[in-house]
Amino acid sequence: MDRRSFLRTSAFAVTAAAGGTFLIGCAPSTGNSAAGSADPSLPEAVFVTPFQHIINYADVYVAMQEGYFAAEGLRVTPVGGTGTASSISQVAAGQGLFGKAASVITCPLIADNGTPIITVAQGDHRSQYSVASDPGKPLTHPSEWQGKTIGVISKGGTTELLLDAMSVSAGLDPAKVRKVVTGGDVGSLEFLKRGEVDGFITFIGSEASFKHRKIDLHYLNTDEFAKLPGDSYFVKTADLDSKADAITGFLRASRKGYQFTEDAANLDKVLAAVGAFNKVEVSDRDIAKLKVEAQPVICKPAGGKYLSVDLAAWESGLELMRRSGIVKDKNRPVTDFVTSRFVDAL
Repeated sequence: MDRRSFLRTSAFAVTAAAGGTFLIGCAPSTGNSAAGSADPSLPEAVFVTPFQHIINYADVYVAMQEGYFAAEGLRVTPVGGTGTASSISQVAAGQGLFGKAASVITCPLIADNGTPIITVAQGDHRSQYSVASDPGKPLTHPSEWQGKTIGVISKGGTTELLLDAMSVSAGLDPAKVRKVVTGGDVGSLEFLKRGEVDGFITFIGSEASFKHRKIDLHYLNTDEFAKLPGDSYFVKTADLDSKADAITGFLRASRKGYQFTEDAANLDKVLAAVGAFNKVEVSDRDIAKLKVEAQPVICKPAGGKYLSVDLAAWESGLELMRRSGIVKDKNRPVTDFVTSRFVDAL
């Protein structure tokens, strides 16, 4: 699936969801307080994850377990999505209050397809993705993979768009880079070992697994050449005023969840909160610990607070997406894509 097909599919999913019931299952209760013991009389706020239930969304599971949402008068239900398109579709159709996606996905859908969503808090302040390569032949600049083959997690998805943006930012033609799908797990390394790729894009979770296995790779974070705001919380634009209190309360509790997760003394409780929704994700404690430790590295802005919106990064990122052809529209202001109204109120 190429970029245009991906965006068309996403736009179609939004339209389809708006016209019918869209069901994605939640994880069953495991007896842990994170699994849904909140007061049923509280108003429900559904969070549709972009991908299943993983440590990347620990702030939400922790905020449930520790009662932070309940203190805000909310009963949050996390729903495990099957991809970024499902998260966007659910929220755009009014079947979820919050979703999560990177700017490289939300911006073109908002600008070019009219998808009625807007980012209200920035989750990732550092890219989860890096170009991994052999330390003996490290890839340190986009020019070094011109005419070569790079593995991406999915065709037409976030990682391919980021790879293209890296080339454009260096004044290079992204069409001169061959891309093949190598996936997002540790099996992607086999493509490099067999010589089928010169490098591949990995994300923070698989990096943790490689580190645990003492596999040495060279990593070039995509931010080095294409700093585009990463996974961020978005809502339906129509909810900005009508559900303002719920949005502010959710974000306040989420910020506390991030702060709780950052404290190493809380590791067992963090793993319990995640494990209530995905036991497999925390079954290897050592790898899970590395993933938890990576969260502040990705999510905490330098000199700032969790969920802060870096408007300068959004403005420069939007300009790069336009130069890269990811966003076709040239006129819409950055305020159509992101607002700091709610995090400023925290």
